[in-house]
Amino acid sequence: MRNGKDPDMTTIQSSPPIALFERLEIETQSHCNRSCWFCPRIHDRSGVYLTDAGAPVLQKMPTSKVLEMLDQAAEMKFAGHVSFYFYSESLLDKRNLFFAREARARGMKPYLHTNGDVIKQNDGLRNAVREVYEYVVVGIYDYETERELESQKEFWRQRLDGCDLRFSTIGTGPPGSAPSMATPRALVPTDTRIRVPDLAYGNAPCHRPLIRLIVRYDGRMAMCCEDINADFDLGNVHESTLADLWYSPKHIEVVGDLMVGRREKHGLCQNCPLPPSTAPLDGKRILIEPRIYA
Repeated sequence: MRNGKDPDMTTIQSSPPIALFERLEIETQSHCNRSCWFCPRIHDRSGVYLTDAGAPVLQKMPTSKVLEMLDQAAEMKFAGHVSFYFYSESLLDKRNLFFAREARARGMKPYLHTNGDVIKQNDGLRNAVREVYEYVVVGIYDYETERELESQKEFWRQRLDGCDLRFSTIGTGPPGSAPSMATPRALVPTDTRIRVPDLAYGNAPCHRPLIRLIVRYDGRMAMCCEDINADFDLGNVHESTLADLWYSPKHIEVVGDLMVGRREKHGLCQNCPLPPSTAPLDGKRILIEPRIYA
C-alpha cells in the first residue's frame, strides 16, 4: 500500500523534481556491539536502538523487504553505492554478504562500513568481504597516539590486502594527541575530544540530504546522517516505495529549504553542527553560533 497516488515514473525519470540519490543506505538490523562516545545511538532511550533502561534493541528488517528495495532502486535507474548500515554494525547481520551480492547483481556498487570486530579473526569472512565489496571503510576508535593509530592501520592493510581500504579514525585521547576525524553531532553533547568548535550554522546551505536515501531498520526514512530519530517523518518503506519517498512533496520541500539555507524551518537543522555545503546563494553572511545541546 502506498501513500497517495502512484508516481508516474516516466515523468519522474524525464523531468525529476530533484536529483536521484547518489547512495542508498539500508539498515538491515538494529544492533551494534560497541558504545562509542561520539555516536548518537548511545544517547537513545526511545526503544529504537536502546530501551529506556539502556538495553540494546535487537530487530531485523525482513529479507524480502531489503530485496524489494533493491529492486525498486534498480527500477529508478540507480547504479550507485549501496550499504547496509545506519547506526548499527553491518556485519552483525549474517545476511550481509548476501545482500551485498544481490546489490551487485542489480548493477549497484556495495560498500562496507564496519568497526572490524566481526572480521578481525575470521579469515573466511574477510576473504568474502574482499570479493564482494567495492570498497571497505574500517572504523578505528581505540588509539591514543599516532603510533597506535598507524599500527592499527597496518594491521588492517595486512588483513584486507588487495582491498580498496579506507579508514574512519576517531581516537580516545584529547585533541592534538593523534590524528582524528571526530566532529560534533547534532544529538551528541559537546565533548573535549571533538577536534573542532561545536558550532551551529543557522542560515547555511546544506545539500547533504540529496546525497543519500537512508532507510532505518524499521523502515522509516531518515533525512540525513544526523536524523537518527527520523524526526522529519518522511514515511516508511512498509507503506511506500523508494520513489514515493524520495520524490514526495514533503521531502522535496525540505531539500529545497536546506539548499537555500533555511535551516531555521527545521529544529534539527537549526542546531546542526555540519558546516555549509556551499556558499550562500544570496551572498549573505553565514550566521555562526555555539551549538545548544538540550
